[in-house]
Parts: sequence; C-alpha cells; structure tokens
Amino acid sequence: MTPRREMTVALVLVLAGAALALFAAGRTWVSAEWAVPDYPAVRVVVGGGEAAPLVRAAGLVGLAGLLAVLATRRSARRIVGVVLVLTGVAMVAACVAFWLQDSAIADNALATAVGDPTLTVHASARATSGWPVVGCVAGVLVTVGGLLTALGGSRWPAMGSRYDAPGGSGVARSTRPARSTRPAGATESSRATRAARATGSAPPERSSHPVADDAWAALDRGEDPTTRG
Repeated sequence: MTPRREMTVALVLVLAGAALALFAAGRTWVSAEWAVPDYPAVRVVVGGGEAAPLVRAAGLVGLAGLLAVLATRRSARRIVGVVLVLTGVAMVAACVAFWLQDSAIADNALATAVGDPTLTVHASARATSGWPVVGCVAGVLVTVGGLLTALGGSRWPAMGSRYDAPGGSGVARSTRPARSTRPAGATESSRATRAARATGSAPPERSSHPVADDAWAALDRGEDPTTRG
C-alpha cells in the first residue's frame, strides 16, 4: 500500500469512527420503567451523552485529530496518531463500563424522575439498546486509524505537497528565466557579419531591418544596445 493510500484509509477510519461515536451518543442507550402500587408509573430514557459522556467527548477529539493529521507531518503526526489511539481506547472503555453498570444508571435516572429521596427505586422493566455496540465499533475504528497514523504517518505526504515540483520548489522553477526567443533570421545575419569581418571580405547585404540586426549583433558581442547613442 502506498503512503498516500495508507493515509486515505487512516483518515476514513478516523472520520467514520468519530461520526459514529457522535451519532450514537445522541441516541437512547437504556430505557427503564418503575411501577408500584399507590404510585404512578414512571418511565425514563437515558441517552448516550448522559450514560457515557466520554463517548461524545472522544468523538469530538477524533474529529480534531483528523484535522491535526492533515496539518502536521513527521514526528508531530506520530504524536497525533498516539492521541487518536488513546481516544479510540477510551471510547471502547466507556461503552464497556456502561454495560457493567447499565442497571444502576437506569435506577438512578428513575430515582431522579420520581423526585422522592426516601424511596428506593429499582426498575420494574429495563431495556438496553444496541447503540453502545455502535459506540464500541466507533472506538475500534478510531483506534485502528490512530495506529496507522502513529506507525506510518511520518512517511505520508503533507498538505499541499503534491503541488511542489519534484527535486525543487515550485517557486524556483517558476522564476527561472525564459530562453531567448531571438528570430532565426537575426541570428544567421549576425553570424554572417562576424564571419565576413574575420575574413576581410565584404559583409553580407543588410536586411530590411538594420536597427534590429545591429541590436542582435551587439547582444552577441556582449554589449548593451540600449546604451548606444
């Protein structure tokens, strides 16, 4: 896999993981209902932003890391890759922690909804959605993208590097002086004039543009025709 393609894969993984994490954090992760005699039934839903706030925060960090990968290079890009790996691991850990205490999260939400601190509220019915699984997958995607960045990011091209000329900067190439566009006829006339002077013969017949021919001849001798009176 070429460095450019490897970079594309890593960026897509990080972007997909961060977007999934933010989307999952806005969905319902657990719902619970409490019903006992002499009390009205209470039903609550807990979203991912409340059940596992770290998932949403990690999704935002993943998006920021995506921009940082594009803006950095070499060792700095490796550091960004390590940060992305830690971000993905934090997403997975937050989802696992939710699964271990989803019943306690539901009970706390019910107790808050009842509003009576003297009651011990436990859910009569509880349902956990599949969005925590999506959050866990998002963490894995960000982790893999971060690993690719940390291991190979120093070899990836920097932003805008494809516009640089190979073997040198684009500025150096663009400022190179253009080759002379001297007419072929003027060059041949000046050569014939020099040859005639060297042999002592009569110079060839001048063209219909003597001023231009003299100027080209002066340039051939290394003189500046603009300084002549």
